[in-house]
This record gives sequence, structure tokens and C-alpha cells, in this order.
Amino acid sequence: MPFPVESQLSGLERHEDHMFYRKLVDVPKNWKVGKSGTANRLKLNFGAVDYQATVYVNGRKVAEHTGGYNAFTADITDALKSKGKQEIVVAVTDTGGADQPTGKQSTHPGGIFYTQSSGIWQTVWMEPVAHAAIDNVVTTPDIDTGTLAVTVESENASRHARVEAVARDARGKVVGRVSGPAGSKLDLRVAGQRLWSPDDPYLYDLDIKLKDGRSTDEVGSYFGMREIGIKEVGGFQKLVLNGKPVFSSPPSTRASGPTASTPRPATTPWRSTSKRTRSSASTPSASTSRWSHRAGSTTRTDSACWSGRTSSPGTSPTRPGRRPSSTRAGR
Repeated sequence: MPFPVESQLSGLERHEDHMFYRKLVDVPKNWKVGKSGTANRLKLNFGAVDYQATVYVNGRKVAEHTGGYNAFTADITDALKSKGKQEIVVAVTDTGGADQPTGKQSTHPGGIFYTQSSGIWQTVWMEPVAHAAIDNVVTTPDIDTGTLAVTVESENASRHARVEAVARDARGKVVGRVSGPAGSKLDLRVAGQRLWSPDDPYLYDLDIKLKDGRSTDEVGSYFGMREIGIKEVGGFQKLVLNGKPVFSSPPSTRASGPTASTPRPATTPWRSTSKRTRSSASTPSASTSRWSHRAGSTTRTDSACWSGRTSSPGTSPTRPGRRPSSTRAGR
């Protein structure tokens, strides 16, 4: 993971409006990547790049993305050479303009505002996937009916593609199974559901398989049976978990330290932090962390904001009327 250019560990420790990253990579032969319908496809994944990114492979543009807080993926199969090193170039622009959401990043850090985190600031990785791959899995628990709604999304799957989802408890016992068309909402009934709560952070494993002709893809995930909402309690609107009021008092968690300016890259320190935070009756603000879920910590994530700044001519690369994608809290 390249560190933000402003951070000490990047080796630059200064801000740049425009950045270029270049790397030569090999594609392992045992990944069986190719352009035929039976070969695997190759995906290049970015955890986050701040702010505007354009990705080239062997001189061919394969992806553009605007927004510094969420992940994006490029299928680079068709841009690969038949042999030899593959060249990846990422062009990034981050001016810190007034009309882009920066959270607490600032071109003039001080007080409650912090140094910018420009460029590639989360992990980048390649992976071979099936021709009809699982792109996303959306799960929604319903504790009233004891079911989990599962939707498996796949851009390349045909209308004949089928999905099977299997739920297992902590001992590995199958407690639910459902199958149906890809892209459809499937209701998986969880036998003898055990609700997730901070005092009993019980999680289920979820195995998902997508089969489309000769193409098969499988992923593993997890879920908890819980329901979070707002309801009137004692004449006041309160946050409720599984129908019962809960009090959330989250400390603010951002970077891993003054030298990196990035989220914690390792699971072990964050697992320990989650446990300490849970024991002190607090809530970490890291999003979608499995260690938080396992430790029984409820999480709350803010969206990046514009911090009330006004726009100046030439300060932002964002085109008028274009809404950037931003889903992660300011860091």
C-alpha cells in the first residue's frame, strides 16, 4: 500500500496536486487468466484513491474514478500483453478544492483539521476471478421472520446463472440454505436464530456459489442477525438494537499514527483495539470491521463533508453538476 504523499512513510512528506504511480507486474501463469470465455478474468482493485484517478494498463485506459473514500475495481484482462511484464500507471489529481468532500483534511492543517491524504492511501491488489464472477453480495437480516435476504450481483453473469447461499453457525453446522437466479433477492431462513448484540456478538458464516455454465465462482462472508432502528421510548426518539434502547458514545478513530496518515492496515492491532474499546463501553468509528463485529462493538461512520468552505476559481478538478462518490468518514 503506497502511503499518502504527505505522510512521513511515503518518503515525500509534501503535498502534490498531480501524482503518477507506475509499477511493472507479472501475472502468474497458474492464475489461468485469458480472454476466452472459459479462462479467468483479472481484476485490479483499489481500496481508495484521493481524489480523481485514471488507471492505465500497458498504455490503455481501463478505469476512471472520482471520490477519495470508496473502493473501485477495473477488469484489466483485455489490456494485458500475451507475455512479459505488465505496466500499470495511475494518474491522480487532488487539489483539495472547495467543492470536493475532504472531511477534516486541509491544505492548511491546524486545530481540528489535519494533513491531506492525497493519492493512493488504501491497499491495491490484483486477483483472478471466474468469467462470471461475484461482484457484490448484499445481505439484510430480518429478525422478525428469522431470515436473511441475500442478493448476489454479477455484471457478466447470464440470465441462466444460478446462486446457492449456505449459512453455518459458529460450529460449522448448516443452519440455512437457499438457491435461485443471480441478481434476485433470495430469502435464507436461519434455523434457531441467535441475535447479535454487544454482549453476545454471535456471527454466522455465509458461503456463496455462483454457477453460470462452465464458470463457477465462490466467496465466503459472514453476517449477524440484528436490527438497528429508531423508535419512541418514554416519549423520546431513541436508537434501538433488536428493539431495545442502546446508548452510543463513540470516540473518534482515524489514522494509525502520525507517520502513516492511513487506517490501520493490520488486523491484529485493530482486533486488540476493538476489544479494549468494547470493554470501556465505547464504540470505534471504523466501518465494516469484522473485528469490531466479533468484539461486540457497534460502529458509526460519518460521511465526508465540505466543511462549509467556499469555492475559488481553479481550485477543484470536479466538473459542475457532477456528484463525487464519498462513503467514508474524514480521516
